[in-house]
Amino acid sequence: MGVAYGSDVPLVIETLISCANKNSNLAKSPEPVALFRGFGDSSLDFELRVWILLDGDNYSQVRSELNQEIDRRFRELNIEIAFPQRDLHIRSVDESIILHPPENER
Repeated sequence: MGVAYGSDVPLVIETLISCANKNSNLAKSPEPVALFRGFGDSSLDFELRVWILLDGDNYSQVRSELNQEIDRRFRELNIEIAFPQRDLHIRSVDESIILHPPENER
């Protein structure tokens, strides 16, 4: 998952592990591991590794529960989940637009 640049990295890691430890369908051993994977285009990228106790058919349900808890805790702690950032670079503009704005903008 990606969080916004400027986020508190140790807090993100602590929160991810706390969320995993709260879920009764996840193994306590081996312990959950949260990793800071790197610097993405628009985010600080993290990975949470856990062991699911239930059979494979319940994977989606457990993942959904875990994601919901992470989202809830991130909101409480003001950890912003990143979204794509785009910069627009304009190389040339028709000067008539700059010098003569449309009538409704005068």
